[in-house]
Amino acid sequence: MPTKYVHTEVEGRKLKLSNLDKLIYPKVGIPKAEVIQYYISVAPYLLKYIKGRPLTLIRYPDGIGKTQFYAKSKPDWTPDWIDSYGISHSEETINYLVAQDVPTVAWLANLAALELHPMQLTTDAPDHPDHFIFDLDPPVNGDFEVVKEIALSLREFLENQGYNTFVKTSGSKGLHIYVPILKNYGHEEMVTATKSLAKLFVKQNPTTCTLAMNKEKRGTKTLIDIFRNHKAHTTVAAYSLRGKAGAPISFPVTWTQVESLKSSKDIHIRNYQDYLQENGDVWADFYEQATPLHSLSSTPVTVSPEVEEKLKTYLSKRDMDSTPEPGLVPVPSQGNQFCIQLHDAQNLHYDLRLEKDGVLLSWAIPKGLPHTMGVKRMAIRTEDHPLKYLTFEGVIPKGQYGAGSMWVWVKGTFTWIEKSDKKYKFVLSAPGFNRTYNLFRTRDNQWLIELYKQPEDTQITLPLKPMLAGVTKAIPTDTKYIYEIKWDGIRTIVHLDTEKVTIYSRSGRDITKQFPELQDRKSFYVEDGIFDGEIVVLDEQGRPMFSNVISRMHTQGATSIDAVMKRYPVVCYLYDCLSIDGKSIIKEPLYRRQAWLGTALKKGTSYKLSEAIKDGPGLFAATKQMELEGVMAKDKNAAYHIGQRSDVWLKVKHRSTETCYIVGYSKGEGDRSALFGALHLVKKDENENLTYMGKVGTGFDAEKMRFLLEKFQDHIVDIKPFKDKTDDDSNSVWMSPILICEVQYASLASSGVYREPVFQRLVEGDL
Repeated sequence: MPTKYVHTEVEGRKLKLSNLDKLIYPKVGIPKAEVIQYYISVAPYLLKYIKGRPLTLIRYPDGIGKTQFYAKSKPDWTPDWIDSYGISHSEETINYLVAQDVPTVAWLANLAALELHPMQLTTDAPDHPDHFIFDLDPPVNGDFEVVKEIALSLREFLENQGYNTFVKTSGSKGLHIYVPILKNYGHEEMVTATKSLAKLFVKQNPTTCTLAMNKEKRGTKTLIDIFRNHKAHTTVAAYSLRGKAGAPISFPVTWTQVESLKSSKDIHIRNYQDYLQENGDVWADFYEQATPLHSLSSTPVTVSPEVEEKLKTYLSKRDMDSTPEPGLVPVPSQGNQFCIQLHDAQNLHYDLRLEKDGVLLSWAIPKGLPHTMGVKRMAIRTEDHPLKYLTFEGVIPKGQYGAGSMWVWVKGTFTWIEKSDKKYKFVLSAPGFNRTYNLFRTRDNQWLIELYKQPEDTQITLPLKPMLAGVTKAIPTDTKYIYEIKWDGIRTIVHLDTEKVTIYSRSGRDITKQFPELQDRKSFYVEDGIFDGEIVVLDEQGRPMFSNVISRMHTQGATSIDAVMKRYPVVCYLYDCLSIDGKSIIKEPLYRRQAWLGTALKKGTSYKLSEAIKDGPGLFAATKQMELEGVMAKDKNAAYHIGQRSDVWLKVKHRSTETCYIVGYSKGEGDRSALFGALHLVKKDENENLTYMGKVGTGFDAEKMRFLLEKFQDHIVDIKPFKDKTDDDSNSVWMSPILICEVQYASLASSGVYREPVFQRLVEGDL
């Protein structure tokens, strides 16, 4: 039985961790504590691929090289807050564990469940898998270079059949190729398709590949293992550790990185951060790349002469050796796919692309697709684009046609309602996006697009309460974080629409009229948006002056507002984007939302982008030197949670400590009626002059307050010992400046008093 326990809390859940110093990987000196820390660190990535999926665990309670066992059933002592899911097998029903959050991942790590093996089904759609897997398993002492060659050939084979492929190291000997599919098929249908694909590939590569499970029959060939695609079978998860020497990880890589791998164990617990820091989650769009199960063809997909002819203009405008855009890449036609891309070229605009006859009909829409009835927007017909452009994102280099950044704003399928030379009518369908449009040709390549009926997709309701941050005392250094200055101002939600800008306070109050310099809609390139940020007044050194911006917010009357605006002009630093041109983007990762925010803002206005950087410790040190409030650490992969406090955002404040004299206390009310309210504080200069530093009302409990109150009685005087007037002069008891205390505070207000002071202790002996 474990004998050493540590009680901790992870995202609000209390955990009891055991034997943290036990060596799990003895040869490299990795204890259980490091295993748990690893899993907490990668949980935001890992959960994307295991969340909602029944899990089989491989546990190593005494470390690798000793007893290991498979664990499928949920233990009786599992905490109530951990989910499970029952699956009926031939002889029994097994209640599998299901990980939904970071605390569950930490709890599993504490079990020394080094390997997490999820199923290809999710509990919300148990009869419909969402991907299939090819496990490339080389023979004993097999050449990994051969495995890599097979993987690259298999990738080409699968993509010629119309699939999108993702690869990861197995963390053992081979490579795993994953193919996301739409949740439209049963398990047997998926298995049948997978078998057909594997048989054809092995037939085309008979000297290097086999489907034989028997090791003796395999010989020197690599097994293309498809057996794990059956219902309720499992494969080790992306980002899962393996119970192998060196603590290797089954780690997602790009196809380019495959070529440089020396072994499937190249990425391990001691170097994984370098890969994440440089590349992030290279499977980030895994689920967005889902395709149908295609009919198997023994003939690779090729570009037809008709399609090649249609793409002549596209190719003639581009130097395909200098641009990352796709060329004549063969892609099977589905017939009904669409995408809308946000294109930050010479002028920010949207590109609408509709699949038709093997290419993408394309329109550039300068002001975005309308999302309200009665609005018509210009759409300029451009050259046909290849189907591969449905998923293209990247930066087109300067000097190239269409130079600038491009993102897929939304991607899905569409249905034709009407189709003629001068008019198209269609329905666009994607998760959270369902709209019907009319598209009219006016002349030549000039078209108009209008919304046919009000959107069925969810709109964000205003006013709203912004997302709130958790608090931490030290800068988190996980590679998932980006860092921003914590602005000391008024939290605000800014709503831009086609007519005006509306500014809401954190509580939802309309404060637009208080800030005339923020009412210019020409500060934005986009037509519509909801933004999150902070309004500040800056001093000459660029530091926020909180009292001045508060003064701005409370000023009333047009004349007074105009006068105070000239005296204390504001800047609004925006750091998030909730909606852009009528589409909610709160479920997009932060790095994507911020990229789109950056494209939406014009330079030289009262709206500024709150820049995010990767060097958290460096920024924290710089903000301390500049006497700023602190830093925000934000998970770059996290969604936006309206009205919720979440630890995916963390605020880290600078706190200074100072000693000062206690010169009185205000009388208490309510629970403190028998004690005191707050302590009055002053500082003494070398000439014994007293400077009032404000009050402190936090940092002590009832017992400490009773102790202090008793101590105060020996120092009470009738006359206030300092000249400054306070709000509590008539409700205070005064003392001689004898007792010294230590307080911690965030900063000094413009009036010179402490901001957010917290009582620490009496200097003459800690309480």
